[in-house]
Amino acid sequence: MEVPMMNEQLAINEQNPIIARFYDYDYFTYPWHFHREYEIIYVKESFGERFVGDNMEYYQAGDLILIGSNLPHYMRSNELFYKGDPELRVKGAVIQFSADFMSWAIGHYADFIHIKTLLEKAGRGIHFPYPENKEIIPFIEELPAAKGFDRIVGLLFLLDKMAKFHPKRLLCSPRFSDKLSEVSDSRIEKLLSYLNYHYTENLRLDNVASIMFMNTSAFCRYFKQKTGKSYVNYVQELRIGYACKLLLSTSYDISQISIECGFNTICHFNKVFKHRTGLVPSEYKKLFMQNR
Repeated sequence: MEVPMMNEQLAINEQNPIIARFYDYDYFTYPWHFHREYEIIYVKESFGERFVGDNMEYYQAGDLILIGSNLPHYMRSNELFYKGDPELRVKGAVIQFSADFMSWAIGHYADFIHIKTLLEKAGRGIHFPYPENKEIIPFIEELPAAKGFDRIVGLLFLLDKMAKFHPKRLLCSPRFSDKLSEVSDSRIEKLLSYLNYHYTENLRLDNVASIMFMNTSAFCRYFKQKTGKSYVNYVQELRIGYACKLLLSTSYDISQISIECGFNTICHFNKVFKHRTGLVPSEYKKLFMQNR
């Protein structure tokens, strides 16, 4: 059974390119969904589980994320919020803005290059950890009350702060967002391109190292230096990203998905999947099915 994914249609257009509002709910209600617009979600009060692409993590008060265009996401409140306790509220602010927001200026002016990079990376979802993100929050809380030109300027100030914020980290695996890691070395770019086409195959380390004309030790050091990840971790991210897509969009059983993604045994697949997501594959799919 497929897990339905809603294509949310936001009331954003040329006359109204930005939506900024505070929210106050009993619990998060919106299902697994995506939309063309960028979205900033700030959680002032609440805790639960956050899904962004193939990433699942627990969130709590102070959580802040930036979601890229068409990236599936879903916020699920902890079960305690469904029991009617008036002391538990879901509060925060959400900012949504057009995928074409100032696109020409951001794409061409040197002064906006850091914002351009931020929005490109948002395709994998970006997390801004608490409490370091406290320097950003005031810019978010000012936007709902701003109007017209002040709202546009306020969003630019906010994106400037987010782009310059250093502890941020990407959430999705490279494969889920269908984008290669951003690196500048043409040799590693070619290798990553190769891996993105062949990651479901039996990619023995010595064979891949030979493609780069390196022994395995030199290759492992080179790969870690260029990508920030070990070769094994990188390939596992690609495979688990693909597995998450299959779990959420097909009726394949777990053993079929295990084989399709390049794992030799279902036991190894379950072990790696749980290490990467915190859940075994069946639990991961069940969480999405609960709010279909």
